Amino acid sequence: MKTKRKKTNYTAEPAEEGWGFDGARALDRGQQKAAGIPEPAAVGKMKVVRKPARPARINIRTTHETIAGLRARAEEAGLPYQTLAASVLHMVAKGELKLYLARVG
Repeated sequence: MKTKRKKTNYTAEPAEEGWGFDGARALDRGQQKAAGIPEPAAVGKMKVVRKPARPARINIRTTHETIAGLRARAEEAGLPYQTLAASVLHMVAKGELKLYLARVG
């Protein structure tokens, strides 16, 4: 059975040990601006900027000839072959590169 932990009451800490809070010493607007604290009206308009996710890894089984061709095209373009492969996959996923599949035989 789990026991419930008590919340710490920081207002009961002794002020002489450095735990006190002087509510009368608020920053004026100039000090807030210098510290980079936005005004309350601007806070509602701010957007949360999320850090981009780390690139995902994939494994693909293919032939040595396919990798050799990819490396040759990457060398012509002056890119690493993995960067070229990722770029092609990205363009296909976004619809910027169209694939036409035809059935042979």
